[in-house]
Amino acid sequence: MSAAEIIEQIKALPPEEQREVSRFVHTHVDAQPPRTAQRNASEPIESIASRIFDRYDPLFRKLAE
Repeated sequence: MSAAEIIEQIKALPPEEQREVSRFVHTHVDAQPPRTAQRNASEPIESIASRIFDRYDPLFRKLAE
């Protein structure tokens, strides 16, 4: 079932059941941090900075001229 189909089914629910779905989504889905945030949170900032500076070194050199 696609997300669009699920949304249409939720729209067809009575208001109280729509509120129940909304509570579920806010409690379960919003409570989980995005996967990228979880992955990056465990990586040391020095490693992230080094990767960024290495990747954009030519750009930083041109900006410094």
